[in-house]
Amino acid sequence: MATNTPVPISLTDNARRPDKGGSTGKGIQVRTNFFAIKKLQVDTIYHYDVAISPEIPPVKARLLWKVIEETFPELAKNKTVFDGRCNAYAAQEMSVDRITRKVELTEGGPAPVPTSAPAPAKKGGPGPKKKGGQGGPKGAAPAATPAAPATPAGGPPAKNKNEFTVKISKAAVIELEELHRFLRREGPITPACLTAIQALNIVMSHKLFSEMVNVGRSAFTPNNAQNLGGGIEKWDGIFQSVRPGQGKLFANIDVANTAFIKGGNAAELVAEIKNCRVDDFRARKLQRRDTHDLTKHFKGSSFTVNHRGGDFKKKFKVSEISADTADGITFTQELNNGGTKKVTISQYYAAAYNLKLRFPFLPCIGVKGRDNQTMYFPLEVCNIVPGRRYTKRLNETQTAEMIKGTCINPSQRAAKIQASFPVLDFEHNEYLKGFQMEISKEMQVVPARVLPPPQIEYHKNVTVNPQFGGWQLNPSRKMYKGATLSSWGILVFENERRLPKHEIDNFVRELTGTLAENGMSVPQRAPPVLYAQIGQVERNVDSMWTTIAQVCKAPPQLILVVLPSVCQTYSVVKTYCETTHTTGVMTQCVLSKKVSRVSKQYCGMLGLKINSKLGGINNTLTKASIPFLNQAPTMIIGADVTHPAPGETRPSVVAVVASMDQFAFKYSGRIKVQNSGTEVIDGLKFMVYQLLAAFAEKNRVWPKRILFYRDGVSEGQYAEVMRTEVSAFREACEHVNTTVKFTQPFKPTLTFIIVKKRHHARLFPMNPNEADRSGNCVAGTVVDTVITHPTEFDFYLQSHGGLQGTSRPTLYHVLMDENKFTSDALQSLTYRLCHVYARCPKSVSIVPSVYYAHLLAYRARHYQGGDFSDTGSSISGSDSSNTADFNTASDLKNLMYFV
Repeated sequence: MATNTPVPISLTDNARRPDKGGSTGKGIQVRTNFFAIKKLQVDTIYHYDVAISPEIPPVKARLLWKVIEETFPELAKNKTVFDGRCNAYAAQEMSVDRITRKVELTEGGPAPVPTSAPAPAKKGGPGPKKKGGQGGPKGAAPAATPAAPATPAGGPPAKNKNEFTVKISKAAVIELEELHRFLRREGPITPACLTAIQALNIVMSHKLFSEMVNVGRSAFTPNNAQNLGGGIEKWDGIFQSVRPGQGKLFANIDVANTAFIKGGNAAELVAEIKNCRVDDFRARKLQRRDTHDLTKHFKGSSFTVNHRGGDFKKKFKVSEISADTADGITFTQELNNGGTKKVTISQYYAAAYNLKLRFPFLPCIGVKGRDNQTMYFPLEVCNIVPGRRYTKRLNETQTAEMIKGTCINPSQRAAKIQASFPVLDFEHNEYLKGFQMEISKEMQVVPARVLPPPQIEYHKNVTVNPQFGGWQLNPSRKMYKGATLSSWGILVFENERRLPKHEIDNFVRELTGTLAENGMSVPQRAPPVLYAQIGQVERNVDSMWTTIAQVCKAPPQLILVVLPSVCQTYSVVKTYCETTHTTGVMTQCVLSKKVSRVSKQYCGMLGLKINSKLGGINNTLTKASIPFLNQAPTMIIGADVTHPAPGETRPSVVAVVASMDQFAFKYSGRIKVQNSGTEVIDGLKFMVYQLLAAFAEKNRVWPKRILFYRDGVSEGQYAEVMRTEVSAFREACEHVNTTVKFTQPFKPTLTFIIVKKRHHARLFPMNPNEADRSGNCVAGTVVDTVITHPTEFDFYLQSHGGLQGTSRPTLYHVLMDENKFTSDALQSLTYRLCHVYARCPKSVSIVPSVYYAHLLAYRARHYQGGDFSDTGSSISGSDSSNTADFNTASDLKNLMYFV
């Protein structure tokens, strides 16, 4: 049964909350963007299946539903709500279990086109085609070619009636008592509970989604749209979802923002995308690559035409932007005397509409017509309809503008949430009233606790206490274990005039001095420097490798690569050095602007990455802070699956990392690819086995306890993850038993935790004295009652200090717990682990094992060809799909090359 409503909770036999919640830390109160559903008096909800033939998108289906209500008044009388796809819910039962109606949806459409003026055509059918080709067959049905309607501008348009068959049939009766028993912890979660929550979601959103543009659980409006550049704009919206809490239901309401394709005249939008004036295209013609990019941008968007008069409301859908211009596309036109002649799009519009095109040098919009023929409209007569979500990756400038427009502090966010209630208008929502449902306007206040931070330990037992989730690098605190950097060199992909040798020498002096101050040993203070040309990465890396070996009398430990910008060369360097080079070589990339304007702070942060890559340890937690790791050999695993952006054909990437030491600082990782879009990890057994074996080889002992943090899993996938991934872990342990002789079977205890950042829960401090400098809740704030799961073991943890905007707490949901954690023990351990992240002296927002899995998966994207271009060195998915570690070079595979 298709639905656009996310399943709020799962039916898996997940770990139950071991107690009534934690007690460690300072107790405080925080506001949340959860609003109590204080009244829900309906006892029964009637579920109906809706089948619309032929199928139509949800936006059109919602319009059709209004017509259906007019033809079948009982739907409106019963306050029946519709999800835009195939589900309808009513508070009262209909008089019949099944109805079938033929319904017409009327919209503006094209008038008939006489055969004497067929629309431009591609070869084989009516419509335009490229210059020099033949026209469509004589007598082809011109009325099906909307590019050249015969009625002159301002003439009365014909009406286009779309007929649909709608079948509505009774599917189920939902008794809400099961849901109430579940919320009171008096009964189990049942399929009826899930369906009830799904129905209530539709009840709450039906009115809003019928009036605004909706994406997922959010509704958006173009009011106050912010231009992001490149034909994209940010729209503000409202997110809403029904969530089960402890003892009651809540409405989770939040502000939302996303990018939409900008509406307006197509010619002007093309100029905006190409960052020029329309007239500039007279001299600078659009190239084929330009029209390819424009097709990707506009494809699927709706548009109207402006040469038919204001009453003509017919919408068309973009299928392509033509490679040829309006002056370059020709078609064969039939004449009234039976003859034919070739005309261009420009000539046709001049004759048919007395319209001389202002921009005949621009391409046209192509629309798929009958028999898959493409018909063309000049850009200047087309108006793109706003409201289509932009799903492709934003560029760097657009991303910066989006962040600038969405970055609001907690008090501003709370105010915007409260300001959305007049739009939501729950008080006058007839559908809520029909289901006897009432939602509070007050943010739910919940008890929270601030966990004490752990002590950070450096060399010779020097400790520091973090403040607001961070601490300063200081030469008085040496790295816990500084690595030795004795064989290295600098490979410069920059012009020597722009980055002269003396600037590099100055950078090297500052870097080596800072590394030594912070605890590393740097015998080689004058590494060799080699200037290189972009485009010859492999040859230059090999040359640098040889030079370092000759100068330093040892194989290279590290090549420091200087790049002019974030570019494709980064992908090629990482791919070659980590997967293709004979033994592999560690690299550290820096931007040339950082080299020319060197600072001690930057060198200190760079040193953290270099030390961890070379096997050093930057800092640890005191043993008293992490008893779980010291009581028995323990391995912490992080796993993530990243998927390609919409429209990309690359496979999904699996990344799994595991700690290799008692401090949970050193990690080893494995990566592989699998079918695009598949979330459940395929082949996890062999990845886990390799990591278990690497742990045993390094520590001379096999782990007895495993803490597995799994990112990226939606709640509807919990059951599948339990069935497949937990089983795969067990199979990996059994495989160990078949290869190693143990006196007792190898069966480590497992705690399997889902890590979620993609949610809309926010915490707002009630007392300014309990907020950090950004106005957010302080690092260590944890919530595990009221708004959390009624029975299962989950909690919200805000483990990082706020910088800007409103911090998002991380939701941790335990699926299996064989280590028998209490709430306090797991919350404290998770929070403390967030302080052992190699790349910065701060606590981070998610456990480092998951952060490293993200970094490793992103590195694999570069191996696939990079995130900057479709060209360059790469490892294809077909070559690597069966390789658990992506053929990572042997000398690197168990090191932290990905930080």
